[in-house]
Amino acid sequence: MATWRLVRHGETVWNLEGRIQGHRHIPLTERGRAQARQLAERLDGQVAGPVYSSDLAHALATAQAIAAGSAADVRPDALLREFSYGEWEGLTMEQAKANDPEVYAIRITGRNTDYAAPGGETTIELLERTRRFADAARKRHPADDVTIVAHGGSIRAVAVCLLGLDAEHFWRLRLSHGSLSVVTVQPDACVLELWNDTSHLVDTQSRTIP
Repeated sequence: MATWRLVRHGETVWNLEGRIQGHRHIPLTERGRAQARQLAERLDGQVAGPVYSSDLAHALATAQAIAAGSAADVRPDALLREFSYGEWEGLTMEQAKANDPEVYAIRITGRNTDYAAPGGETTIELLERTRRFADAARKRHPADDVTIVAHGGSIRAVAVCLLGLDAEHFWRLRLSHGSLSVVTVQPDACVLELWNDTSHLVDTQSRTIP
């Protein structure tokens, strides 16, 4: 049995501005850096296995803070990136809605798993991408604890894949910046032990972008 710790990165400048990030490299805010430090303090002494991270800058910065007090190395992996939001990246939600009202209503408001932002990914495509990561990591680390630092979308997707949930459950899970979730991984089943825990954060107020 292994323990997988799933971490959402700290707040970014675009989270604060209400902009859609997707695959962009955006720096953490001061609050985001504090969230990363508080996560590191929460996990002090617990990070013994590999630390995997999305290769986007805000996830990597969070992962490096967590790994700094351990012997673990941070392993960037593009499979852990957030949704690609295509033409919507850099826009506010209001701008995306104004540019593509019909697609916005289906993709954001309706949470439809088969629709994507123009030039972006569907929920199904994100799930397929993160499933490739999860399957490979389980084979590579059958009994090792694993820490994964990524994004609201990709962390939810990893959890859905590990727990064997249907795709429609993806949008029923909420994740806060700097949150910790825990799944025990066994050969024949995985169990959710903790979800979206922010008890280690002094200030948890941040702008959440789906």
